[in-house]
This record gives sequence, structure tokens and C-alpha cells, in this order.
Amino acid sequence: MEVWHLFVAASLVGFFNGISPTGITLLVLSLKNQKNIVSALGVSASFFIVFVVLGSLVYFGLATWVQNILPKDSTVDHILELILAVILFYFGIKLTLKKNEHKEMTEVTFAGVFIASSTVAILEFPLSLPYFAMLQQIHQARVSLGNELIALAIFNVFHVVPLLFLTFVSIFIPDSYRWIFDWLRVKIMVFGIYLVKVFLITVSLIGLIDGIGHLVGHPVLPF
Repeated sequence: MEVWHLFVAASLVGFFNGISPTGITLLVLSLKNQKNIVSALGVSASFFIVFVVLGSLVYFGLATWVQNILPKDSTVDHILELILAVILFYFGIKLTLKKNEHKEMTEVTFAGVFIASSTVAILEFPLSLPYFAMLQQIHQARVSLGNELIALAIFNVFHVVPLLFLTFVSIFIPDSYRWIFDWLRVKIMVFGIYLVKVFLITVSLIGLIDGIGHLVGHPVLPF
């Protein structure tokens, strides 16, 4: 594959992969005041950093190196899995929407948006099939390391272009239409809280089943 073909493919795949429903949803939640987009920039920043870090771990094989640190028959990873599962289950049960909380939004800050968006980006990363396909294409292109790094950088930059575009476009939305953001934000909060509860409890139960199964020597799940 020609180097410029690789760069064009990385930019196109990155752009379309960046049209993420979860990212756009987080962006809407962070636009408390569309004239001040500093907090909303936390969404783009988190997705960029998470995909750069995790993508690099996958591409350069560092994730496999970390796994090899533990002894072959070690149960440390399964114990940590059980601890994480219990924590997720606790938060899934305790997570509730307080009375009238959806009517008044708490202060939206860059740090808060960045932390929340990073969590979502980490969960979304394993499901980003176009990203893994692009990593494979870059690896098989047999170009120099410098061009590989440039292709990875192009992909990650274009991956957040849709979110950055929507963030800056929000500045030009007239104040008379601000109620649309408020209405969407309330609906997302009310509906989203139940989705998060179901997600946390489901993931925690899978972790408990998998962890206990491996510890007793009878894995229930095939992974």
C-alpha cells in the first residue's frame, strides 16, 4: 500500500469511527452553556487520549507484555476481577436519580467531563472494530516506523474531528434554541441512569461468574 493511501485511509476511517453516539451524548450533557465550551472540550480530549494510549498498547504489543508479567497459573488477575465486579455491582445498586435532580444540573467542569468521558471511551474501545481494522492495515502496510506513527496520529486526530466540529458549532446556536440542549440533557439523564445501572450490574455479574469459575477450576465462560 502506498504511504499516502495509508494516510488517506487512516483519516477517513478515523473520521467516521469518531461519529460516536456515546461521544455525542456526552457532548450534549456537557454543553450547559454553549457559549463556554471549555468543559465540552473534555469529551474530545478524553477520547483522544484514551484511544492513543490503548491503541498504542495494542499496536506495539505492550498489553501482551503486561500479561506475561504474572506467573502462568497465577490467580491474581481473577481475584482483581472479583474485586472489581463487587465494586461495580455496589455502584450499580446504589446508583439512583435523586428527586428533582434532573431538573437542576450540577456544575459542569472540564475535569468532571474528562473523567466521565474517559470511562466511557475505555468501555467503548474494545467495541471499536474499525479502529482495530485500521491498526491491522497499518501493521500490514510494511512502511517505516515513522510513517506508522504518522498514520496512527492521523487516525487519532481525525477520530475526534466530529466531536470538535460539533463543539465549536454549538457556539453559533442562538440562545433562543438553548432549551433544546436542556430538554435533551434531562431526557438523557433520566433514561441514561437506568441504562448505566443495567450495564454496571450486568458487567459485574459476568465478572463474578467468570472470576469464581476460574478460581474453582470450572470456568463457566469461555474467556
